Amino acid sequence: MTDPASDPLDRLYAYAAWMLGDRQLALDAVRSAVASGSAGPLAPRLAALRTAVFAHAAVRKSTPASVRERLDDTLRLGTSVALRLGPTALRSGVRRLPVLLTSFMQSCLIAAVQSLPPTQREAFVLLVVLGLPEPEVITLQGDTPRGFSSVKTRMLQSLEGYLEPRCGHLHPQNPCQCPNRLQLALDQCFVQLPEHEEPSDAYPSGSFAGLREMFAALPPLRLAATVRAGLA
Repeated sequence: MTDPASDPLDRLYAYAAWMLGDRQLALDAVRSAVASGSAGPLAPRLAALRTAVFAHAAVRKSTPASVRERLDDTLRLGTSVALRLGPTALRSGVRRLPVLLTSFMQSCLIAAVQSLPPTQREAFVLLVVLGLPEPEVITLQGDTPRGFSSVKTRMLQSLEGYLEPRCGHLHPQNPCQCPNRLQLALDQCFVQLPEHEEPSDAYPSGSFAGLREMFAALPPLRLAATVRAGLA
């Protein structure tokens, strides 16, 4: 997932995107945090960004069950195998199949993480997506080791319970295979391909031993160089 040595702005953006599930909203939140004057390494900037992110999360009306039902309705009520990438609204830079598959996988897993309650979602994003050490996550969340252990157990059980029977990256026999569902996802306007991101073609095909291994293989979200320069 996110390289600990990567640009702090990319990591801030990844935090906001995975927490909010909306990449434009995430960019807006990062811009607000940067404008507030927080600078330097990740930790002080993250503190300012968390305030904005949790304010957005607090007004959400959706429940974990409704998020999962909506995701299933979008992606799993049909199968579309033939890709029709002829005349399309997709800009030329993202029309290559590996880029589309990577963006689809990113969009799908970000959507699945939205089914976690905010505290569990943040614990997952900090620990698994950003790869922060567990003591640092505990401090950021103002928790205790014992309390965080419970949060971690619940978040992993919840995501595993949803993804393991569905995702082909966890079990090859599962019904949801990215190449077979891509056209359906494109037709539903589900795949997020924001112009403010640098697209990746490093689609991790195949299946993985578990949830952490799958997320570790997923290419991180990165801001386009021009956007990053404008925020620095």
